[in-house]
Formats: sequence, structure tokens, C-alpha cells
Amino acid sequence: MKVKHIIISALGLLLVAGGLAGCGNKQSADSTKGYKNGTITIPAKNGSICGAPNYIAYEKGFFKKNGIKANLVAKPTNIADLEAGFASGKYDALNGDFQYLPAIQNGAQIQAAGGIHQGCIQVLVPKNSSIKSVKDLKGKTIATPGQGSTPQFVASIALQHAGIDPKTGVTWKTYDYDLLAKAAQKGQVDAIGNVDPYAYQAIKEDHFRVIVDNNNHAGNNEMAKMGMKKDGSCCYLYLADKLTKQNPKKAKAIVKAYQEAADWINKHPQQTASILLNKKYVSSSKFVNQKNISNLIASYHFGLKKSKGKADVTYYANQLKQAGFLKSDTNVKQLVNKAYYDG
Repeated sequence: MKVKHIIISALGLLLVAGGLAGCGNKQSADSTKGYKNGTITIPAKNGSICGAPNYIAYEKGFFKKNGIKANLVAKPTNIADLEAGFASGKYDALNGDFQYLPAIQNGAQIQAAGGIHQGCIQVLVPKNSSIKSVKDLKGKTIATPGQGSTPQFVASIALQHAGIDPKTGVTWKTYDYDLLAKAAQKGQVDAIGNVDPYAYQAIKEDHFRVIVDNNNHAGNNEMAKMGMKKDGSCCYLYLADKLTKQNPKKAKAIVKAYQEAADWINKHPQQTASILLNKKYVSSSKFVNQKNISNLIASYHFGLKKSKGKADVTYYANQLKQAGFLKSDTNVKQLVNKAYYDG
């Protein structure tokens, strides 16, 4: 009797477990019901204004409209972790900048699918600095958020146009985004390269002077001489290789969702700022407020640019090769063909 009771109990547990598994499968199926292109995971949450297309595509329903169920997760600060996430299939799309070109050359399994907005990076000096131009940076110390970061790349492009070797002509230091301005004010470094809103805040609140601005929408001749391309895209939409090469239908749906989101942002900078702040995608402060965020968003000229984005990637690949961040024997045309999704 005891053995019989044990067997019946075990069978009961199996039936319950089977029922729960079946229920779980049904819930999983229900969660993607109506999303013809399935799910994607985007490492989006890092508090940046640049990430607005991720948040607007999600909040305004552009992902859903294009048959995509999107999961927005925290964005790793280490580029190696991002590369590993794409290689393993953990991540599907990314809003990032041209700093990923060396990573793609080294095997990162992502492709750019369009330029998504213009510059958000400046090289700055304190208001009382004796540095007046890029040429004055020779022999000086420049701080950025990290080795291989886009602020370092932007500064390096400007340096090489001024005849200064970015590898040997200056000293590089690394500080967290929010500590860069303080380091310059304390005299620990001579100049900084930073991203918005930190760069914008240093300019508006601490009266830092702009030496280089990679947002050259107006076609400023002085900035052009420093290698800052007119209307050049700073940030791009990136997609995992497994989508662009194995599931082009889904890849195109993602591109369309981002294109619609970027167009909406460009037309509604104030509403975009409200969503970013109210939904806490960007942390508000006395400085990071509705007015300032709206102004920054408007200055970025959001809009997914496909063929022009490819031309911009080609331009920056050439610049990074000259600055020594890509291999000296890099065939830029081949690299761009590998790095860019034309779908």
C-alpha cells in the first residue's frame, strides 16, 4: 500500500508539473500573440538622451506597430560585454556610435543600419584655459570617459587634422562622465572630451569653452577643417548579424520602427523630453530639465539615414584608420561592406 501510495503521489506531481509547463508555454505564446515579427532585446537603459529612439519606439508603439515585442534592458558599460551579448544572441539591436567600427573589424557580430542622429560630443577646456585651438593641445593631457570611447575618437580626429599624432602627441586619461569637468577645473587635465548632457552642462553652467564640436549641422568651416563632417551622423542603429543575415524580414521591421521613432522625435522634441524625464529613462535634475533636454534633442536632428549613414560610416572609418584606431592595412571599402546593412 505504501509503495502504491508513493507511485500515485509521484504521478500526481508529474501531472501538476506538466500542467504548469503547459501553462507556462501558453503564457509565453500569449505574450507574443499579435507580434508577427517576434521579440527583440535591446541594451538601451543607460540614462542617455542619445537613446531616445529606443524609448520612443517603445512608448509610442512603433515597435508594436511593426510586429515587434521589444524588451528594453540595462546597457553594459563595457563594449566587450555588448559584443558578447550580440554573439550569444542575448541582444538584437543597439543605438550606438561609430566607436563600434574597430570592434566590427575585430569580429563583433553587428552591422550599422543607418545614421540616427547628429553630434552629441564636444572637446572642452575650462573658461580660463590658455588653450584656444586644437593645435594648442600638443603635449597636453586630455581626459575622456574611456580608451576607445567616441569622445577619444572625436578628439583624435581633430588632433590628426591639426598635425598632432593622437597616440604620441598628447597624454590620455580616463574619468567617469560626471567627473571629467571637475578634473579639468582642478587642473588634473588640460582638456576633456565628453558627451551630452555632461558636455552641455559644462558649457552652460561652468562656462567651459568648445574646442571641437562633432555636431556640424551648420557646416561650420572651422569644424570641417578639424574633420567634423557636415551633417555627419554621430550615432547609428546597429543590428545583430543573426538578424540581418538570417531574418531580413525581422531586420527590416526593426529598421522601420526606428525610422518612424526618429522622425517622430525630430518633429516633437518637447514631447520626447517629457517622455524621457517622466518615464525616468533620463534622470532629472536642476539642469537636466524639460527645456534643456528639448533643446538638445532638437539640435541632434534625429532621423534614420540609410545611404547617407553609409557614407558617414565610410568617412569615419577613413578617419579612424588615419588616427591609428583601425589596422594600418584596413581596406575601408571592404570594412564598410561588412559593417553596414543595406536592407
